[in-house]
Amino acid sequence: MWCPLGEFFGCGARLNPVQDWCRSVKKTGKLTSRWVMPYGKSARLVITNHGQKSVRMTLSAWTSPWRWDDRSMHFHANWHCQYPLNTRPRSDWNYVEIQGRGVYVGDTLTVFNPVVEWYGEGDEKIYIDGEKFPSHIGTGTEDYYGYAWGMSHHFNSPFISMPLRDSKGKRDWRGYTTTSRLRVLDSLPLQSSLKMDMEVWHWADTKVGYAVGTFWYARPGAVSSPGPAPEEASQSLPP
Repeated sequence: MWCPLGEFFGCGARLNPVQDWCRSVKKTGKLTSRWVMPYGKSARLVITNHGQKSVRMTLSAWTSPWRWDDRSMHFHANWHCQYPLNTRPRSDWNYVEIQGRGVYVGDTLTVFNPVVEWYGEGDEKIYIDGEKFPSHIGTGTEDYYGYAWGMSHHFNSPFISMPLRDSKGKRDWRGYTTTSRLRVLDSLPLQSSLKMDMEVWHWADTKVGYAVGTFWYARPGAVSSPGPAPEEASQSLPP
């Protein structure tokens, strides 16, 4: 796993409350993850501060017996960020590429948008087991994250969520917006590989910022890209 806390817990760049099937974020700063993370022999959990300010925190983990067998899989979390990202020409932005046998179970996308215009018309394109043409093609970023027609109000539910965003107006999408989709009921099995892209489709010609955390399980030996990105994580957030 390598993922900043914001995307890992589904709140993005702001400490706004989240309550879904696998994560909880409280206004007090308490962050809870309920992802099951099996291991055969040992596990190590580390939080690293890549920022310029000191942070005080307490970390705890709950464990229970697990019988490791030939169906058991490790939990993975990847993260990828890009700013600035040009909206013209339109392009497909990669979330993650996985090599191995496993199942893809969700993602959290944070978008920084400097203008009023809507950003969320892009289609997800998911390639399974080496496909040359994606077998999963969406109808819009907002459809993928379950809030078609760009609902302006925040919401929490077991499998989709959007914490309170910066701009409150229906037609004003400036600032940060974070959306999550946990694919617990519609997970994507992969026998050998998976590639997931999201089309950057914005009504304005501008520069945006995208950051995504991706979550998946795989048998031992699976590899993925992008890898750890401490330089991206330590960048100052756009104002």
